[in-house]
Amino acid sequence: MRKFYCSSFTRGLLAAIVLLACACPAGAQYLRTSYFMDAAQYCLQLNPAMAPAKGFVHLPGIGHVNAAVRSNSLGFNDVLDILENSDDADYFAHDRFIDNLENDNRALINAGTDLLAVGWWQSPRSFWTINMSVKVDGDMNLQRGLFSFLRDMRGLQTNDYTNYVRELGEHELNINAYNEIAVGYTRRFSDRFSAGFRVKGLLGLGNAHLKINKAVIKTNLQGVDPNIDWSRATPDQLMAVQGTASVDVDATLESSIEGLEFETNNYGYVDNLDFDTKHMGIAGVGAGFDIGVAGRVVDGLSLSAALVDFGFIKWSEGATTVAKANTEDLNFDSNNPGDVGRFSDVVGTGEALNLDMLRLYIDENAAKSRTTHLNSSLVLGADYSFSGDKLSLGALYTNYFSRIINESELTLSVNFKPSNLIGLTASYSPILCGGQSFGFGIKLGPLFLGTDYMFTGMNTKCCNALFGLSIPLGRRQDN
Repeated sequence: MRKFYCSSFTRGLLAAIVLLACACPAGAQYLRTSYFMDAAQYCLQLNPAMAPAKGFVHLPGIGHVNAAVRSNSLGFNDVLDILENSDDADYFAHDRFIDNLENDNRALINAGTDLLAVGWWQSPRSFWTINMSVKVDGDMNLQRGLFSFLRDMRGLQTNDYTNYVRELGEHELNINAYNEIAVGYTRRFSDRFSAGFRVKGLLGLGNAHLKINKAVIKTNLQGVDPNIDWSRATPDQLMAVQGTASVDVDATLESSIEGLEFETNNYGYVDNLDFDTKHMGIAGVGAGFDIGVAGRVVDGLSLSAALVDFGFIKWSEGATTVAKANTEDLNFDSNNPGDVGRFSDVVGTGEALNLDMLRLYIDENAAKSRTTHLNSSLVLGADYSFSGDKLSLGALYTNYFSRIINESELTLSVNFKPSNLIGLTASYSPILCGGQSFGFGIKLGPLFLGTDYMFTGMNTKCCNALFGLSIPLGRRQDN
């Protein structure tokens, strides 16, 4: 029996779902920069009406490889540090980090690759696609108060512990992976108008959703250094502390992953994950669809619209575990031997998602089948071509709806097609990432490489990349 074991809760959830994704076909997220590129079949991910001029075949691992990280405030390295959930991480100690934070700090992570995808022209007006893929995504929202609390507990801010109250706010983390088997059809009704749809059967590989509704820390303590570092408090410092303290948390974790077991410590709350690869499998089933239209309204000007990844997955009761916070024993009184030391251990971990503070107990009576919705996107596009369609200007609006995050982006692009074998695009996205991100796309025959957000360093807030190598199939079917 092969098992995965990890003492870090958040890292364990991520690793379990990534392991599922690696063991199954993976499907990438879309690339905005490819949308207006001639014959770039990757635009089908955004709009099933945007059929390429020529059919294609994608093989495993090389047909479509994509990874993306986006945040409104956190840098690339910051996101990794938080997800690492390390007890010796000190990223929150840097003034640069805390100064960059918003009240709501959001981050999304996507990754994947095609197993197999085929697209072909059945006739000059009918284009079909079949693909097998999986989508893996994660998103989170963390309040600024969480990081202020971590700084308090490290002694980086002066605090009056005789009447200390810190409300950490609401926090959410969602991780999702599902296998997708889809059939798509594009119909050209005329030289100016086309419509398309894609129907999807979904096999859920894993989902985990952590929601912290409330977290409040209160103290009425005397004899405490206002700049005490609770993670390094000496025995003499702890002996001098007198008074009471409490931690009150309201949180729920819902997990649906075959083969994932939550291990509890002597106090009965979750502190480890145990993932048995021999028992991993399908944890849920569902369905979804994409639908889109595209048309040339006047000579040179084209408009398009689509709704992508609209659907649901119903997760089975047998694969679902529900854990809830129970912080009744997180009341501390210096008159009780060892209570001050226990308080120091709980608040001094330096972990963004602190299991000792959450006190998650498995609720056997709450486990039941559950339904989650896909992360969907609304897509609106417009482009104007001239110079014999060799040059065009494009504007693409996307609105992304996830369980936690709703975000919009506008991508402006200049597209150059000197020949059917070569395509070049330069793009700029002004809304997300502080308007500091540029992208590009290069098509050289069957090879494609592109990015919406160029990686510029470890503090980059948004970065993504797509690589693809397709095998041409059939004859070109130009309008």
